[in-house]
Parts: sequence; C-alpha cells; structure tokens
Amino acid sequence: MATITQLIMKKRNTNEDDEQLISEIRNLSDALTLAYERFELQCDNDLVEATIYEIEALKARYRYLLALAKQKNLKSSETRLQDYGN
Repeated sequence: MATITQLIMKKRNTNEDDEQLISEIRNLSDALTLAYERFELQCDNDLVEATIYEIEALKARYRYLLALAKQKNLKSSETRLQDYGN
C-alpha cells in the first residue's frame, strides 16, 4: 500500500511531467514558426527541400505531443498553440 508521501511524490512528478510536455509543445510551436519563416526566405532548391522535410518532421512530433496532451486531458491557458495539421 502506498504511503501518503509516495502519493504526494507521484502527484508532484506527474505535474512536472505535464509541465514539461506543455513546454515541449510550446518549443515545437516556436520551432515550426521559425521553420516556416525560413522556408519563405530560401532561394536554393536543396535548401527549400531540406526545410520542407524539417517542417514535416516538426509537425509529426507536434501532432504526437498534442495527442499525448489530449490523452492526459491537459489544458493550456495560452492560445498561441496552433493546429499545424497534416
């Protein structure tokens, strides 16, 4: 049987994990914004292609983390998180 201290520590770790997940989603959102901006400035075909792959990889990770957050029923007070879609 779990002690009160163990339950409190588990709750604290869960809160820290949730905050870390939200922080990572925010960071990915920022990285996607920068990648889209970089895409608009690229002139070289190889760099355009590389930026497209980067954006697609970031979007896949973003969707994965959003799904995890939804499973955990996490909410953010920020509205800057975007739906980057497919």
